Amino acid sequence: MFSPQLPDLRALELLESIARTGSITLAAGELGITQQAASLRVRRLEHRLGRELVVRAARSSHLTGDGAALLALAQPVLRAAAEMDEAWEAFVAPGTAVSVAASLTIAEHFLPQWIMTFVQNGNDPRSIKSQSTNTREVVRRVFASEADIGFVEGSEPPPGLSYAFLAQDELGVYVAPEHPWATLRRISPWTLAETPLVTREVGSGCRSVLLATLLQHGVDPSQFAGPALELPSNFAVLEAAAANVAPAVISTRPAERFIHESRLVRVSVDRVAFQRQLGAVWRQGKQPPTHAARELLSAALQTPARSPR
Repeated sequence: MFSPQLPDLRALELLESIARTGSITLAAGELGITQQAASLRVRRLEHRLGRELVVRAARSSHLTGDGAALLALAQPVLRAAAEMDEAWEAFVAPGTAVSVAASLTIAEHFLPQWIMTFVQNGNDPRSIKSQSTNTREVVRRVFASEADIGFVEGSEPPPGLSYAFLAQDELGVYVAPEHPWATLRRISPWTLAETPLVTREVGSGCRSVLLATLLQHGVDPSQFAGPALELPSNFAVLEAAAANVAPAVISTRPAERFIHESRLVRVSVDRVAFQRQLGAVWRQGKQPPTHAARELLSAALQTPARSPR
């Protein structure tokens, strides 16, 4: 009697990811393979079983009845494999270094607190190898397996990566005391959009949240002015704004000191609040790939966010 060979674990993981994400491309990203490799893996499994398992469409993919039935059979195996991976990682390398990529605001104002909790939980701080950059580069490094875990800013979780919400952050509009807005204290969204700003580089969380929020409040893309000056760090942006180069929109956290020293004035925007999420991202699965990365995520989740004064 003919009996097809049991599918391998990676093929079952791919089916599970397609069912969850609704996309072969996103599923491939979670598993760290190309879209072409993922499609080939599905076709080989379908050929071996003689059944269609996935319905491909231009914008999404979903499992057929046979695909869903196979996935239901495979779920206990996938759960057991995930538990074994976690237990094995902890058993063979409990102190393995964790490669971290963090956005600048998180690296400066959150990560130190999380590392302190990480150490208090019995972990070695020397196991953390961190780099700070902008959010877009963090996402790229995690996708490229150059970082075990990333910490990002933004309005939406980046597609194709696992994500955990960590904290809420607020952006403010800041000007030098001699700037005309300092006496107004309140401006319209259109005034802000039409004004060249001192800003971070393309790819930063601050810049993307500013643009997305103004669009949501009815500002037309054609109304946006180009930046007055692009700078690579929060501190540089704040120093330029304090020198009255141009207004800046930046996290309230790095701006605290400048407000305390009366070097900047915060300006409100009518009916607009610039809010963004801070979160952790990793390549695949329900948890980060290494024991040390999971410990750092746990520390971040259990550390209350300090509100700016």
